[in-house]
Amino acid sequence: MALIRVMRTCMALAANSLRASRGRAAYLILTLAITTAAWLTLATLAAPYMGDKDSDGIGMIIRNGSQDSGQLPLHYADRIEAIRGARNVFWYGLQPVNCTTATMVMLNALGGPGTDNRLAMKQKIPAATIQRWNADPLGAIISDAAASKCGWRVGQGVEPPSVMSSGKHVALHVVGIFSGSYPVGLVHYDYINRAVPGLQGKDKVVTFFASAANPRDDEVLAARIEAAFAHDFPSVNVTTNATEQNAWARYGKVQQLLVFVMAAILLCAASVLVSVLAHAAAQRKSRFAMLQVLGFRRSTLFGAFMLELLATVLLGALLGLGLAKLVAHELASTFFGFLSNGVPMWAWWGLPVWLAMLAGIALAWPAGLIARVRPADYRAI
Repeated sequence: MALIRVMRTCMALAANSLRASRGRAAYLILTLAITTAAWLTLATLAAPYMGDKDSDGIGMIIRNGSQDSGQLPLHYADRIEAIRGARNVFWYGLQPVNCTTATMVMLNALGGPGTDNRLAMKQKIPAATIQRWNADPLGAIISDAAASKCGWRVGQGVEPPSVMSSGKHVALHVVGIFSGSYPVGLVHYDYINRAVPGLQGKDKVVTFFASAANPRDDEVLAARIEAAFAHDFPSVNVTTNATEQNAWARYGKVQQLLVFVMAAILLCAASVLVSVLAHAAAQRKSRFAMLQVLGFRRSTLFGAFMLELLATVLLGALLGLGLAKLVAHELASTFFGFLSNGVPMWAWWGLPVWLAMLAGIALAWPAGLIARVRPADYRAI
């Protein structure tokens, strides 16, 4: 009972302090919200799922050459397959779905004759699983991260709602699970394009892939493909695997810059929170002394201050999560390869760790002040 009374007292003191300093609390909540949203968004940009640098047997990547991050018409597939030397042609679209209110699963809708080769070489999916997937038009092979977060299992039928098409659900049959740290699923393009077109739109794809029979002929085949679509709109831009690896090497420098920006944002937020709370504690020194005169213990005063900070941090983090989700939704159609797979796991784990460290550092000065304050200080001030 004594512990419950102490907790009620701390909560009452914290609520009173928050009411008395609403402007300061709002400022800290807004700062933490912006910091949280920036952390999650920049982390997503810095660790793209599509950015695997290991070779996966894809000779070239065919993108929209007329518009940045634009789509390509599906009918280009027949012309690409007809070009001399092209093989293992496949394409994909994106359909984000929500398996829970907090978890988005990005469905990669794959199509084309080279799909099986992609699944075997990139995701290391067993031949038996690929066979089951091909036999089921609604088949879905999901990552173990999606299985864990969504509670899906092999043999289960699910109907998650589409993020892009309000009110529409995507019927899926889970036929296999592969190793993956992001919640993604591999589904059939034909089904998604017919039933619930994704980010790319109806009869459009995000990217085509192809390879030459001999990897040494990739550059020659890339030139043929670009020449074949030179007078079309949109035209195509073809990058070979070697070119792609060089591009990712340059992108690595951008990742480093994003990490530095993330660190700078965190340090700025820490500086703001620590300085504001230290100033608030100094202003309340006389109040702390008065409360001691009235019989409140130092532990109660510190507990109230800690609850006040905890409420501020939680509200700021929750608001930041909502803001990050809004930003991701608005930018998803532009940053196909970056925001399409959601926030990386290390960012989710790092966020509460950083918030806990921030709260601990911010409480250091108030804790020391409360430990030093005496009832006599009330008369001295």
